[in-house]
Amino acid sequence: MNQRAVLAGILRRVVHARGQGLKPLVLLDVDDTILSTALRHVRILSEFAAARPKAAALASVRPEHMRYQVTDTAKAAGVTDPGLLAELKDFWSKRFFKNEYLAEDDEVPGAAEFCRRLVADGGVPAYFTGRDETMREGTVKNLARHGFPLPGQNGDGPALLVLKPKFETPDLEFKEQGLARLGTLGSVEAGFENEPAHINLFDDHFPKATHVFVDTKHSGKPVVPKAHIAVIQDFRL
Repeated sequence: MNQRAVLAGILRRVVHARGQGLKPLVLLDVDDTILSTALRHVRILSEFAAARPKAAALASVRPEHMRYQVTDTAKAAGVTDPGLLAELKDFWSKRFFKNEYLAEDDEVPGAAEFCRRLVADGGVPAYFTGRDETMREGTVKNLARHGFPLPGQNGDGPALLVLKPKFETPDLEFKEQGLARLGTLGSVEAGFENEPAHINLFDDHFPKATHVFVDTKHSGKPVVPKAHIAVIQDFRL
């Protein structure tokens, strides 16, 4: 099934569920599912390179050349010194999860429009992310900048935003716990993820829903999406 058919089918599911008096939820991961982190990486690499002549090549790395691991990106650009790579990893980790840097994230093409269509059809986009609560402010600001439906402060907005209470909780553990809670908030009609293990988990919990693997970039763990799970590159209908 092609991308347009997959997305249109989910919108039809939402309309049907709403017609039955249900509250249709569509689960959407954030990083590299609806928002691309590539420009966030670019900024951090540029700042690192600015004060380190031996890492100057990192200032020229383009968004499309980003790997999942920042050190893999650096190696591909010719920066291989172990000490410099260790310094880069520390520099990156102190910035990547900060609200200031979240502002660099760009929309995965079509994602905001698709979420607006969900709301217009009676659905609720549930942004279900491994970001933690300290990143709420930057996340909401960037969703707003790109025109996504926004969560309300008291859960009364057109969308939901579910973040990790604690940064150190592994993403997979958090998502497994969160799926049970989300199932009590409405009828889960679909889920979108860029991590194969996570989209498989969605399918385990809600096997009657339509689940979609967003093929941008992922951690590279030796897991593949289940054979019946649809695959898209972005959200353009």
